[in-house]
Amino acid sequence: MTKRALCLMAVLLAGCGSDGNGGGGERSDRLVDFSQKPPFVNALEVDPRDESFLLTTNRGYFRIPKEGGEPERVEAKVTDKQGTSAVGTFLEIDVLGPGEIVASGHPDDPKALPPYLGFMRSTDGRNFEVVSRLGEADLHQIRRVHDRLYAFDAVLGAILISEDDGRTWTERFTPRQLVLDFVVDPEDPKVLVASTEDQVYRSEDEGERWRPATQGRAPRLDWPAPDVLMRADKDGLFQVSSDGGQTWERRGRIDGEPYKIKAVDAERAFVALSDGTILETTDGGRSFEERFRP
Repeated sequence: MTKRALCLMAVLLAGCGSDGNGGGGERSDRLVDFSQKPPFVNALEVDPRDESFLLTTNRGYFRIPKEGGEPERVEAKVTDKQGTSAVGTFLEIDVLGPGEIVASGHPDDPKALPPYLGFMRSTDGRNFEVVSRLGEADLHQIRRVHDRLYAFDAVLGAILISEDDGRTWTERFTPRQLVLDFVVDPEDPKVLVASTEDQVYRSEDEGERWRPATQGRAPRLDWPAPDVLMRADKDGLFQVSSDGGQTWERRGRIDGEPYKIKAVDAERAFVALSDGTILETTDGGRSFEERFRP
């Protein structure tokens, strides 16, 4: 393993992520353990079958009704020829369509399977099977764009690209800092934007080369339309870019620390805060309403 990969693994083990409305009040520790180091929230997804929220944190994996209300703990497991383990803590999930969920993370039972679960797939969000890279990859974000899968592997420090549904992957190394989030241009498969703790980077050749685009404070990203790249920084500032992350327009401010953006379209998006609170904007980030508070 390279020196760079060892450094990234050390970082992971230490951390294993109206204009002012939406997230007021003290943050709750009901779904998140703030006594541990971040990341606190790993994923926010919407199940297209019933529009419920799927939220994963460092306390587990939860399903939240679309109207808010009482969260249900999801009892999930992963199976491979090497063994079976419960999963849920520090789990990355991404809903690609009805009955199509992909994931990565760590086994809840460290004796059952290797510490990195690679790329997994499920049809019900509860039973996962390993597809590839077991014991090798910890994918912190997975996206399907242009009939491809893109993922960030925090062990290798690389963007992975698959054209065969995750069975094999091409590696593209990222900037040296740990990548917090990345997105792909909806119109151009070669254009990627990635964020670290203090910088936004842009690549125009599928991640072969990266250049700094703008500074930021742990920006979280989503790119729902060609001229709408959304960004929420650690201080709650919500911005939109119409030129792929090179310049930004300030929209609104969230009262709380954003962890995940799940955009529905150019105007509507959900934002998960550090404690699992879920906010919704229907005006492109100018204002937010609370959908769920733990």
